[in-house]
Formats: sequence, C-alpha cells, structure tokens
Amino acid sequence: MSKYPSISRLVAINAVVGGLEIAACVAFTFIPPLLLKSGFSETHMSIILGVAPFMALFSVPMLGKWSDSCTSKYGRRRPFIFFFSLVLVFSLFLLFVGQSLPVDIGTKTVRMLLLSIGVILLDYASQAAINPCEALMSDLMAGQHGEEAGFTVYSGMLSVGACIGYLLTALDWASFGLKVGSREQTALIIVLVLYVGCFLITMFSARERQFRVLSLEDRDIDIHTKLLNAETTSDPGYESDESEKLNRSPLWPRIKGNRAVLSLRRCSPMKILTAPSKLILNALCLPLNFYRTIATAPPVLRDLFWADLASWIAIMAHGMFYTDFVATAVYGGQPDAPPGSVYDLLFDEGVRMGSWGLLLHSITACVYAVFVQEHVTKMIGLRRSYQLGLAIFALSMAVTVLNTSSLSCLNLAAAASGLGYAVITTIPNALVTMYHEDPLLYFGTDAGKAGVGADIAILDSGYYLSQIGLSLVMGRLVEMTGLPHYYIIVACISGLGATLAANKVVFSPQDLK
Repeated sequence: MSKYPSISRLVAINAVVGGLEIAACVAFTFIPPLLLKSGFSETHMSIILGVAPFMALFSVPMLGKWSDSCTSKYGRRRPFIFFFSLVLVFSLFLLFVGQSLPVDIGTKTVRMLLLSIGVILLDYASQAAINPCEALMSDLMAGQHGEEAGFTVYSGMLSVGACIGYLLTALDWASFGLKVGSREQTALIIVLVLYVGCFLITMFSARERQFRVLSLEDRDIDIHTKLLNAETTSDPGYESDESEKLNRSPLWPRIKGNRAVLSLRRCSPMKILTAPSKLILNALCLPLNFYRTIATAPPVLRDLFWADLASWIAIMAHGMFYTDFVATAVYGGQPDAPPGSVYDLLFDEGVRMGSWGLLLHSITACVYAVFVQEHVTKMIGLRRSYQLGLAIFALSMAVTVLNTSSLSCLNLAAAASGLGYAVITTIPNALVTMYHEDPLLYFGTDAGKAGVGADIAILDSGYYLSQIGLSLVMGRLVEMTGLPHYYIIVACISGLGATLAANKVVFSPQDLK
C-alpha cells in the first residue's frame, strides 16, 4: 500500500476544486439577476441556465471514459482540467466585456448574446471540470484505508471555495476602494486571479504518472504482482517515472497516432461532407445512449445514482434560486424595475443578503465536513450520517418557506442547510471508490467494464439532470404563478425524497446480503 497522502497535499491537489466553486458560486449568485436585468424573462433565464448542464450530461460521461485511458505524459486527469480551465477563463472574459456594454437599443442584442454565451461556457466549464478533479482524488485514495477522508478534504475545499465565492458577491467592493466597472465586474476580476492561483497549485501538486495500456505481449504478466510492487500514490494505472524512462515507447499512443495519420490520408471529400450529418445523428442518439448507460449500470451504482439525483435536485433548487427568492419574496424587489427605483434597490439588496445566507450555508458545510462528519459517522454509521444531513436540509427548507418575514430565521435555516451539501459532496464519491476497491463483490459480472472516471461521471449526470429539470420547469412555474416560494418547496420535497431513497443504497458489504 502506498504512503497515505498528507493533509497539506490533499488540500493542494483539491485547490482547483475550490477555484471552480468560487467561479460557480459567483455565477449562481450574479447570473440570474444579471440576465433578468439584461432583458431576459424568467423562462428564458432558466433555459439559459439549463444549456450547460444539458451539454455536460452527454459529454462528461464520454470525457470520463477518455480520461480513464488518457496516456498523456502529464497524467490522465490534468490535461482535462487544463482544457476546462481555458474555457472558464474565456467565459469570464466574455462576461466582463458583456457587462461593459450599455443597456440601450443599439447594443442590447450584443450584450445579451455575450452574456448568454459567457454564462453557458462558465457554467459548463465549472461543472465538467469537476469530473476529472473527482477522479484525480479517487486515483490518489485508491487502496487507502478510510478513502472518505480524501473526499472530506475535497468537500471541505468545495465549501471553502463557496465561502469565498459568496463573500465576493456579498461585499460592497466600492466601500473598500476596489472597483473595476460594476460590482459584478470587480468580482469577476477577483475570481479570475483566485482561480488561476488555485489552478497552478493543483497542476504542480498533483504528480500524476503516465498511464500505459499493456501491449498484447504483456497481457499474460501477473498484473496483481506488478501492482503490489508499484511505487505510486495514485491509481494502479499509473507507473513510476523510473519505469517510464526505461520504456519510452508505449505501444498504445503510437498505434493511435499512426491510425490518426492513416485516417487523414484516407479522407475523401464525400466523407468530409457527410461528417456533419453523422455528428447530428450521434447527437440525437445521445439521450438513448445515456438511458442505456443508467439502465445497464451495476445495481449498486444505479441505486446510488437515483439517491444522488434527488439530493442534487434539492441542493440545486436552493443554490440556483435562493438569491432570487430572497430578493423577491423577502425584500419585495422587482428585477425589471427601472434602474435606481425603490424596487430596483430592494432587489439588489435582496441579492446581497441572499449571498450572505449562502455564505452561512457554505461555512456550515465546510465546518461540518472537516470537523464533525467523521465523528457523526462513527457514532451512527455512514448511512444514517448521510440521511441525517439530507433530513436537516429538508427541515431547513421548510423553515425557509414558512418564515419569509424573519431574516434571522432565514439565515439560521440557510446555515443549517449546509449539512446536506456536506454529505452530498463527500459520501457518494467515497462510495464509488469503495466499490472499485472490491469490484467483484459490488459489481459482480459487471466488474471491470468501466473505470472510476466513468462511474463518477454517472453520479455527475445526476448533478446535471437536476439543473436541467429545474431550468425547464421552475422558471416557467414561477413566471405563471408569480410565487418564487416554489423554488424552496421543491428543494424541501426533494430533500425528503433523497432521505428515503438512501435506504436502498449500499453503504457496506453487509448491505448486499
């Protein structure tokens, strides 16, 4: 067994996770009000927020499989983190430029276009990059006792990033003498600087080894003996730098490169012309392929997926729309009010106070995940710990929707809801890692059909589906009824449903009996 990674190294490797959460929290806080003020309706705003999860739903499982077999000299996960980081930085640039344009007839269309594209790219990059980050942590903790400890640090970094992100949106930067354009633009610049720093820390701290696929001549070698002798702190698919120097010609990448060259030489004009139609056909088949992926997944993974889906519907209904709920239902603001009017000022103040509530939510999640959750799990078990967090979240949502007149009560409920976020970002990924430590026991005949990245991508699909469903339904529902309370009601009901669904999830070998 490899040396257990230190806490400082776990924090450094998960630094980019904190950076992604900073960007995501700033996006979820500023983007809905920003789109509404730019001229989008509640329905159109919700649809825009659902585009990125829809893209991620069908692309991330495929990217997870690619990362499982990636043979880059930089490792399996870091190349994908690097790509999505470039997309995220570009999206921040689009949002900054879009907000620089005035809201008038001549530039309104261009402003709305830049903002919508920037929102979609930022949302997609911040979500899709999570998969290789989770797989990287799973690689590192493979074979270690107490793999949930690694994901505790992962969850803690998510919460720290959320705290910083919501703090950026809650503070009035002009009062500190720091202002670059609007308050939103100032926050975007700070997000850019913080993310680049977090990204660099992870890139230099995650010392991945190059993954090599065995050639046909090596298939008869005792792989288990090689794994026992391998000196690596990561996934068994990685080899040491010394062995890489002795074997500078991995067979698989060379064959792939030669095939790519041969394919290019065989390209004919007809094939090039028919390529777009094939891409469209493949895109139309994606929903069916996704259904097959879930339907044919091992039963333990499928049960975990449904519980995870219900959990994320609850969490995202709260996280995506909480500031909108506070600004309209609590403060009585109106997003379409004339700039500078009383209702416009009330809306802005409600968004800022909603950010403080989400900040309390994140602080509680961080403290609970890092300092409390392990002790609770030892006392009542992993299953009850998971259900306790979700049940408290559902209760806090009920308190939120029934006490809109008390700001103190709302803040206490927002703080308590952090327990649900802590368990949902810690326990499911730890369970997937546990399943892969003994795949024959948990997966049976399905063992070996998919890697950690692909299976974590299935859980991530629940995260994306939750946003897609909420984006398609909630905006239209609130626009028809005029009641933003439905955001929180859905969060409450879904939290209760996730608590009950956890009864079918396998948390230990004894649950298989």
